[in-house]
Amino acid sequence: MGNIGFISYAVTILFVAGLLLLLIDVKGYKNVGLKKERKVTLILGWTNLSLSIILTLTAWIYRTWIW
Repeated sequence: MGNIGFISYAVTILFVAGLLLLLIDVKGYKNVGLKKERKVTLILGWTNLSLSIILTLTAWIYRTWIW
């Protein structure tokens, strides 16, 4: 079946996007006073980080035990 090549790119993009959202956008929205936008950005940032970790673990489990 071969290697699933796009997983590493997806994990990298999700991880970097999540970090940038949490480190840059959340602080910017807090300084301006936009509470709803800050809350949505927090949710999206943590979702991106969680998805990157889940994809990494899933790919590792697949490579280690299934394939």
